[in-house]
Amino acid sequence: MKEKEFITKWTTSLSEDGIRKFPDDFTKESKVEKIELPGKSLVIGEEFFGSFEVLTIDGTAVMQADSQSKAKFIVYSSRNKITKLNIPENPEEVKSSVSKYENYLDTIIKEIEADYKKTFPGEKRGNALVNEIFRVLNLSRY
Repeated sequence: MKEKEFITKWTTSLSEDGIRKFPDDFTKESKVEKIELPGKSLVIGEEFFGSFEVLTIDGTAVMQADSQSKAKFIVYSSRNKITKLNIPENPEEVKSSVSKYENYLDTIIKEIEADYKKTFPGEKRGNALVNEIFRVLNLSRY
């Protein structure tokens, strides 16, 4: 098997199995704050005095989040290019949702890496292939 086939195998498998949706599959019902988003994938920018920039991929500032967990919540939610987001008002629920989602992503990463080691013993490009699989699936892990 070649690396390109390995990437295709994993992207197809994960797509067919259905990637869990953030935030819906990781958040309990609670009081929410409604946020407008630009309908684009977002990234976390720099930290300024405890606030975190949320940017579009081209570097346009969208907003400031008052915590890293909130910034991650917004960025992870933007995967689906939404324009409206309901984010829990409770900071602990935001943090918990992000933590559960990151554990889910870490599980996927470990599965891919284990399969890579079996498929390509002795090779050291596992991280690059995980990154490519995540890029194809529009996933990110901060």
